[in-house]
Amino acid sequence: MPILSLVHTKGGVAKTTSAMYLAAAGVSRGLDVVLVDADPQGSALEWAADARVDGPMPFPVVPASRPLTAERDRDLTIIDTPPGTAQVIQEAIDVADLVVVPTGASPLDVRRVWPTLEITAHRPTAVLLTSVDLRTRLADEVRALLEAEGVPVIGTPILRREDVRRAYGASPIRLHGYDDVLTELLEAMAHV
Repeated sequence: MPILSLVHTKGGVAKTTSAMYLAAAGVSRGLDVVLVDADPQGSALEWAADARVDGPMPFPVVPASRPLTAERDRDLTIIDTPPGTAQVIQEAIDVADLVVVPTGASPLDVRRVWPTLEITAHRPTAVLLTSVDLRTRLADEVRALLEAEGVPVIGTPILRREDVRRAYGASPIRLHGYDDVLTELLEAMAHV
């Protein structure tokens, strides 16, 4: 079954948040989902552990085995990776059916996307715009810049929302567009 890897060489771009919300979106449509935390910091594992106070996550969050392998016993596997260029990032890229590169919607964020796109060039890859502020045109400019370079950009942007920023340690209930993002990703993987 499909494997999504969330990858970016930069930290703080919503990789873990996007992984958690995409997993919740998968469960909401009846998929058997597992989230694999390949980040040595264990952010997804910590998030899931903190969420147990109010009830467990609706999907398992497990530490990555090393070397990372393509286990396809679930309807959907989502891999959360660390920033940087660690070997585990390359392993996550290599096992993925689709690599998702979350990034903010600013010129500086886009400049930091290119090194990531270089290491994902051999796998199907799409950029997910996160923390989009609809009061500005930056997201449209960033999308146009990426698409002009032939980089696939997921159609649904993730808006800057306080609920999403405060979601750490809780099971995502409102999906804030991640359900639509997952629909696009599943459709894209069906054509890969």
